[in-house]
Amino acid sequence: MKFNDEQIINCALVSLKHLRMMYAYFAEEAGTPECFQTANELFEEVTQMQRNTYDLMIEQGWMTVQAQTASAIEKSHKQLKTKISEMK
Repeated sequence: MKFNDEQIINCALVSLKHLRMMYAYFAEEAGTPECFQTANELFEEVTQMQRNTYDLMIEQGWMTVQAQTASAIEKSHKQLKTKISEMK
């Protein structure tokens, strides 16, 4: 099976998201300051790679971003606050 560019980039984005999450865990649980520094540097690097990949997908038209109204953002914010308060 042949993959097109969009499928390959989408797979890369998913992989970068997973790597970013794993480096975040690694940094949080680092046993020494040196280990934390290394993990944190890798986290930042992967974060930038993920952002660049996301931007490329938008430029190519493979992903769209839509502006939201202030009321829609406020509604989402309230829903999140409610969920957080339920978790306490």
